[in-house]
Amino acid sequence: MAFDFNVDVRLTDANDPTSVQFINMTIGSAPPGADRLSGDWRGASVLIPADSGEFDWDDRPGMGTAFVFDGPSADARLVLGLLDFRAPGGGLPPRGASGAGSVTDPDDPQFLGDVTWKVT
Repeated sequence: MAFDFNVDVRLTDANDPTSVQFINMTIGSAPPGADRLSGDWRGASVLIPADSGEFDWDDRPGMGTAFVFDGPSADARLVLGLLDFRAPGGGLPPRGASGAGSVTDPDDPQFLGDVTWKVT
């Protein structure tokens, strides 16, 4: 199956640049002008306390965020939020785009880790 959006995203621990994880994010169909889409992600569990699931992308004004879950987004727990996950003029981020985000651990509500991200 061909994907309209298929990127690898490098996540780096903001406090330890040697701690890195790559995740692959895909969206089957991304119609031009869409500002809310859902897709799948996968990757080894290094920084994120999961190895696959779904993500919701929201590019409405004031958002530009990807919410990454540890399973189907309707029934899963948030494990990663990617801020400013968008192209400069709006839309899905291109290769080279970068920003910051936060890792959460649903089993430990006190845990919050800062990461940087870059589409490679």
